[in-house]
Formats: sequence, structure tokens, C-alpha cells
Amino acid sequence: MYNPNCTRAGQPDVSLASIAQLLQERMGLYSSTVGVSTIQLAVEQRMRACGTEDVNDYARVLSCSATELDALTDTVIIPETWFFRDANPFAAFKQWLQEVWQPEHAGSTLRILSVPCSSGEEAYTLAMCLSDTGIPPDRARIDAIDISHTNIEKAIMGEYGRNSFRGNSLDFRDRHFQPSGNRYRINDQIREYISFKQANLLDDSFTRNRDSYNVIFCRNLLIYFDRKTQDTAIDRLQMLLQPDGLLFLGHSETALLLNREFSPLKNPRCFGFYRDTELTENKQNSRPRPKRSQLNRQTVAPSRTAEPLPFSDIKPVASVKADTTASNNPGTLLQQAFQLADEGHLGEAAEQCEALLTTYDNQADAYYLLGLIRESTGNLIEAEQLLRKAVYLDPVHHEALVHLGIICEQLGDDTNAIRFRNRATRTTKPLTTEAVK
Repeated sequence: MYNPNCTRAGQPDVSLASIAQLLQERMGLYSSTVGVSTIQLAVEQRMRACGTEDVNDYARVLSCSATELDALTDTVIIPETWFFRDANPFAAFKQWLQEVWQPEHAGSTLRILSVPCSSGEEAYTLAMCLSDTGIPPDRARIDAIDISHTNIEKAIMGEYGRNSFRGNSLDFRDRHFQPSGNRYRINDQIREYISFKQANLLDDSFTRNRDSYNVIFCRNLLIYFDRKTQDTAIDRLQMLLQPDGLLFLGHSETALLLNREFSPLKNPRCFGFYRDTELTENKQNSRPRPKRSQLNRQTVAPSRTAEPLPFSDIKPVASVKADTTASNNPGTLLQQAFQLADEGHLGEAAEQCEALLTTYDNQADAYYLLGLIRESTGNLIEAEQLLRKAVYLDPVHHEALVHLGIICEQLGDDTNAIRFRNRATRTTKPLTTEAVK
């Protein structure tokens, strides 16, 4: 219940916006990615549970009660997951187990991190892959982490309804589950692989006294973070991943690894990467790349040293407005588009590129930027088409060639992936030696 004594003298009333800010600080949840309405509904539900009708009163409850903050976090998080969700990452994982781990690591213990593990479906799926591959529980360990106490409790219980079993291939359910009324209970042997714990990836203590991992699954979490929080999360995951270890992300998150020491797996649409020690060594010998704001983009053909655009969150209000009437100079319009994208305003940056290309259809960098935006949102087919237009107009566009190699590999087009990478190696190198193998 609301504690009226839990206030500070002279402290002004707070609002839903400050609650959203508190959630962002605690769990990295960026309100524009889930929608303010989602947060508002969760707050209203918890307000009723606390017996208060004033959002400012409830905000003060949150500031004084870690238990209530946990409850709100659990209410905001709506897990949407199922066993073997997106089959390709797990197929790539099993292939790696069979072709790499088992032949090269006899007697070693495999360490896997699943974060966030939600209500346990992903972690149990990984355990089933281990069991089906013949790796016993004493040779593998899965740390399954989630910020939600409720999710962890459900995962430990290990009982699931039909919504957790989707698709037509459900033979794994017969092998690894037992019927329990109208639900299914995971077998004890599969449970032995996993340790479920409540923790927060964004807490400074998360990496403390934690051993490194051979494989990390962190899918569809980073899309809810702002850019700064995404970088923090990736830094921690990279710190926890062993050299040559595997990292699996969601399909909309893969561009976050650009300019980092990761190379994509060959398996199509698995969205998996391995930590590439060769790229790590190359980076230590490379010169620092200037920020895009330091580059001269006043010309029609901006500098080829510009870094590829990382995935950015879509923010609600841009500090730079797209204005195609402000200038007829395509270089100026393109500079505005890159600035919008760098600030995370991808929708406005895309509109700026599209408006520019209706008048100036020979701008390779406009096609390049628009292609990166489509890639960052998971639209790989359109991204490939746009990047192909960029390299048609500018055959030595190094960054576009590198991205085409990545996209073609993700789409399973190994022939063109190799071709574009070979072309990229023959173009003028950017200031850094970071590249995708």
C-alpha cells in the first residue's frame, strides 16, 4: 500500500514520464519502443493493486519500494516466446555442437548464457539441443537469467501450455515432456542442464565473479534499449564471451555488431556470430576512425571513410528536422539524413533519403544509408536491393560492399557473399582494418 511518509520535503510531484524514466534506468526499457500506452496500462494495474488513484502517489511508492518496482517490472514485461522459436538459430547451434565443440573439446564443460530467458522456453530448448546431440548435463551448463521474478518462477516450475508449442514439428515434446493435465512438464534430465536466476544484465555487478561463456543467446532484448544502453549491453556480452565463442541476437539487432570483433556464421538466417580473434588483433593495430560529425559531407560524394551506421533506436522527436526545401544542394540534404540517422531518428532519415532520391536518383550514399536503415529493421531483401543500387552507382563503395556481403550470407547466398567480400577487399580501405571475414 502507499506509504504517505515516503516523500522528501519539498520534492515536486512526479508523473508517468518519470516512471518511464525509472524503468529505463532499471531495465533499459525505452518507452518509445514499447509504447507509452503499454507502460501506462501497467502502471494503472499496479496502482489498483496498491490502492491509489494518483499517479504521483504511485511514483513515490516506486521510489521507496524495491518490491513494488519488481512488481511493475513484471507487469510491463509480457513474454512472447515458445520452444524452438525461429528454428534456424538452434539448427546452427546444434551444427556447431556436432562439428566444432564435440570434436575439439572432449572432456571440457560447455558454458551457455541465455539472457533474458523469459519463462524458460529458450533455455530448455538449448538443453534439448544438448541432449539430442549426446552432450550430458555434467558436460554442459546453462545460466538462464531474467530480470523478472515471475518469469524465473515459471521457468523453474517447467510446466507449459499449448501456446509454448507452435509449428508442426513437435516431436521434441514427446521426447522431453510429460503430460500434466492439459499442460506439459519438462523432464528432469533436461532440468539438470540449467540454473535459473533473477538478475539484470544492466547492473554493474552482472559481470562480477561470473565466468566466461562459450555461447550466449541474447535475442530480442536490445531492440527495447536506447543506443547508449545497447552499447553497454553489447560491451558486457562481449566481455563475457570467450574468444571464438558464439553470440546469437534477434534479426533486428545484428547491425549492432558492426565495427565490433564479430563475424557472422555461415548458416542462413540464424543471426549468429562468432567472436573473431583476428578482428580483435587487427583492431589493436588500427587507427581510430573519426566520428561522422568530423567528416565533410558537404559534397555530393561524401568521404568513403564514413563508418557504417549502427542499429539505432527510433526516438520520438528529432532535434534536426528533415527539410528538403531548405536547400537544393544534395550534399546538404544527405548530411541532414546522416545526422538524423546518427541521432537515432531512422524514420525521418529514411524519409529524407527517399525525398532526396526522387530528385537526385544518382546519389550512391543515399541508397547506402537507406539500405542500412532497412537492414537495421530486419528488411534484408529491400536492404540488399538498395545497397546494390549504391554499388551500381559507385562500384568502389567499400561500406556498401561489406554490408552486401553480410546480408547475402544471412540470406544463404554464399556465392554473392563471397563475391561482394572479394570486391570489398579490392576497394580503398577505410581508416580501420575492422571488416567482416
